[in-house]
Amino acid sequence: MIENTKIFQVPNANSNEAVIKDVFYNVNSRDLSRYFKNLKSKEYICICSGGTTSSCAKNNLITIDLRKKFNHIKFNKRTDIVEIGGGTKMGDLLNYLENFDRTFPIGLSRLPGVGYILTGGISPLSRRYGLAIDNLIFAKGFLGNGEYFEINKNKLTPEDMNIWECIKGAGQFFGIITSIGLKTFVANPLIIYEGFVNSKELTELIHEAETFPNNMSLQYLFSDNIYIYIVIEVKTLQDKNIAENYFQKFKKYTSLKRNQFKSINKIQFFPRELKLFELRKTHHSEVLSLLGEDLNNNVEEFIRVIIEINHQKPNKSCYVASQQLGGASYSSRDEESSFINRECTWKPWIYTSWEKNNKKEKEIAIEWMNTSWEKLKKFYPKIHLAQLHNHLETHNEEVHLAFGSKLNKMRLLKNFCDPSGNLPPL
Repeated sequence: MIENTKIFQVPNANSNEAVIKDVFYNVNSRDLSRYFKNLKSKEYICICSGGTTSSCAKNNLITIDLRKKFNHIKFNKRTDIVEIGGGTKMGDLLNYLENFDRTFPIGLSRLPGVGYILTGGISPLSRRYGLAIDNLIFAKGFLGNGEYFEINKNKLTPEDMNIWECIKGAGQFFGIITSIGLKTFVANPLIIYEGFVNSKELTELIHEAETFPNNMSLQYLFSDNIYIYIVIEVKTLQDKNIAENYFQKFKKYTSLKRNQFKSINKIQFFPRELKLFELRKTHHSEVLSLLGEDLNNNVEEFIRVIIEINHQKPNKSCYVASQQLGGASYSSRDEESSFINRECTWKPWIYTSWEKNNKKEKEIAIEWMNTSWEKLKKFYPKIHLAQLHNHLETHNEEVHLAFGSKLNKMRLLKNFCDPSGNLPPL
């Protein structure tokens, strides 16, 4: 029997404040199958994995919380594959893998759950190891029609192919993923350059980053001040030589600090003094993630636009940031998945925030996000659907820009997998 409660706490303030209909948390596989089959048509449900998204709980809707019953982690030393439950946080995954000197390319936060992986999974290490979905070996769970599935990359049947392709980048639209298997990697040392820079220095560093080898990536956050991270993995002798060469290049940026870490698990991205990444209980927020190719000769124009966007932000908690991908994430473009924008080498995101219960401030904040998006489309015309916005007017456009030519095929499959429309709409 599924136990339910209205006591529900998650990191995302929007979802934490939702007046929910019910939360089902003490679930097992048998209950999930029965529950899906008994849902009414269009009885929309939310899924909570890590709880960092505004879509894990909404007013008057039901949430299925995977964090208690589906948070298992098991590592196979023979295959170097780790199996994790659908409610496992990325930070817990890395803590566990440390016992085996292994790692996995997570993003800039340790808080997200498996939703980070299923939506693509962009990491500072993606240029060497690909997207998180590129390292997905198997998946288990229940389709929206209540049917159990278990699909292994190395044992795909013709019937499995379409579902496997959609799970890799858009699994949240088709079912509940209760367990996945992931390829892991040896945890190598990382050299990090971090610190505040000015707009001229950021311009130079973006130009430089677009020639980086695959063991390096640039991340930055642009607000009242600009904070950057350059991540260098040191795995080989060639990597050591690369790191030394860039040490000489980066000497002129006197504000940057150089540190070495045992693995990505030890890095706390973006310092607390920025007061931007903290999940503030008094504020709600939305995040819109974009995708685009190298800026090349347009870096200077882009910096002018982003300065303008920053000047127009409605409050100090709003900002634009960016991660670098490409390399292995680009070379995996022939691998079938619903993440179609493999040519993209930058993932900027727009973060907007407002004081909760302040309807006018929310309207202004969302308008700033959408206006900023319009200004950035010239540089970054695609979408990374890391956050679901089916509650916003932009949802349909985001879906089209995220899935493009595969969308019609995905919609046909959704009619089979989720015929009652209980999962997020496409």
